Amino acid sequence: MIKAVILDLDDTLYAYEPLDAEARSRVRDYACEQLGITKARYDEAYQFGRSETKRQLGDVGASHNRMLYYQKTLEYLGENPMPLSLRLYETYWGTFLEKMTLFEGVREFIDCLHEHKIKVMICTDLTAHIQHRKIEALGLAQDICCLVTSEEAGREKPSREVFDLCLKKLELPPEEVCCIGDSLVKDVEGAKAIGMHAILFHPKEPRAQQYEAAAQVILRS
Repeated sequence: MIKAVILDLDDTLYAYEPLDAEARSRVRDYACEQLGITKARYDEAYQFGRSETKRQLGDVGASHNRMLYYQKTLEYLGENPMPLSLRLYETYWGTFLEKMTLFEGVREFIDCLHEHKIKVMICTDLTAHIQHRKIEALGLAQDICCLVTSEEAGREKPSREVFDLCLKKLELPPEEVCCIGDSLVKDVEGAKAIGMHAILFHPKEPRAQQYEAAAQVILRS
């Protein structure tokens, strides 16, 4: 019997890619205006900043921190990162958070789980601070019993440490937990490796139908 559902956040509860594209575009426009550089020059510097952050930090939540991306972008350009990196960071997340909306079917799915006394938690890569802000922006803060981020776990999904921490917080054995996400490797294989149930959401199929089907599977388990 399933007593808890672990939901991935990005691209499972809402569409990440279009928000990221718009937010990055606004940041680039602002940076080019402030620095008097071309978009091509900015893109070159940003790519370096992002890659260098991930190279230095490796498989941890902080490797997604856009403050570090922008700081290293400006350093690559020979600019003092203070205070522009903070302004770029706030422009990115201000744009992103303002436009977030749940996929169709999410609200009904979570309400169904609550109705059947099934716990709901979120397990996600990225830093804790910004994932808390996303959950608040999506109106889900009161629906979630607990949260695990890769920053807190010290590793990215599908590492066992991430899912072990989920089970510890839920206080349940793996066979009573189902993980839902859009990544076969990170969400499904990671969860199944420690004995959880798992459901893969396909990006090109309507989310409402997938949530409805997931609810049926979970309630039958």
